[in-house]
Amino acid sequence: MTKIKRQLRVLMAALAVLVMTASCMDDKEAYNAGFYFSKPAYVVNAVFANNLTDSIAFVSYGNWRVATDNLGGGWCTIPVTTGKGNTFYSFPVTFQQNTSGAGRSTQITFSDTDHPGEASSTLVYFQYATRGDGTLGSAPDVKNITGSDGSTFEFSYDVQHRPLSLLITRDAQVLHKLTLAYNDRDSIMTVTDRTKSMTSQYAKDYQPLRLVGGGDTLGYYAQYYSNGMPASANNAFNIEHHTINGNNTYYAFLLSGQSLMPDSLHNADSLRIATRNGQDYQVAKYKLSYSNVDNRCQSVDANQLVFGTEQCDPYQLLSLFRYARHSSVLSSLVSDTQATISVTTTLNADRSISSLTTQHNGETITYTFQY
Repeated sequence: MTKIKRQLRVLMAALAVLVMTASCMDDKEAYNAGFYFSKPAYVVNAVFANNLTDSIAFVSYGNWRVATDNLGGGWCTIPVTTGKGNTFYSFPVTFQQNTSGAGRSTQITFSDTDHPGEASSTLVYFQYATRGDGTLGSAPDVKNITGSDGSTFEFSYDVQHRPLSLLITRDAQVLHKLTLAYNDRDSIMTVTDRTKSMTSQYAKDYQPLRLVGGGDTLGYYAQYYSNGMPASANNAFNIEHHTINGNNTYYAFLLSGQSLMPDSLHNADSLRIATRNGQDYQVAKYKLSYSNVDNRCQSVDANQLVFGTEQCDPYQLLSLFRYARHSSVLSSLVSDTQATISVTTTLNADRSISSLTTQHNGETITYTFQY
């Protein structure tokens, strides 16, 4: 109880510095009115299409109520709508997943009921059209992909469309076996590929910035200008996988100033893939062209299939690094040292991919998607 009283005194002290309304006119009773919010941190708060909850914590000087007629048409709800003054309140605000295909917003307005019009405070929640991985909130989860080269890809997801597992095989040989776990209390994700595990903290997007573990590191890295200054991510960045045995892979993306904000469309102008295997170091450069097919309409990044099954990056296929996910599906990749890769797709009625076909060096592979 002493701890609670001490916390309340701290909160009430903070209230004193807020802009409040005081009335001593004529014979009216003197009063203070105002709100102090410790959560959320901002007036306008953005959440992703697959976020389900946030927290509100505050103290009001006076008795209060919430205007419930503007809570997003039902997609945003709170469990408490009235309360007493000088009391600390903490409760969740919950969201329905956004499958509308467009961003949406709602206001939560708290008002002092003892002195109407004298004090109020408004919070705004904006929910993106896309999930944390860059897919549209309406995008279906891919259950499996079958390749004409003898390959299979098997996926599983949770209710928030976060990937839980991926098994890639070819001719019954296991190439990758990933499992993913999310500790939402500590915001830590763990990705295990057979016997090797890496972890990372995550924010509301459930995305890692850099996975680390067992001598391996996988994540975003900056590109640098010749003067040593780092390039901004919306101009250029890398996805790099450093392994303990020195077999490293680097993906370098050139965006030339495109926005990386959620819901924005961005397609890299070019891509370099460098691999190091012992003393062997190779670099492939590609100029990228795109179709009019939206790559956000299914849970996986279909562009990761264009290099073939064995060269497919399973982490990017699961879209664990959404900035590297081109918004459109590729139509061709032109290299100055290799044959052009051509890509064609067929779509389902909901615009998700039904099949993707690649042609390279005279070989044709068709990948068939099932949901």
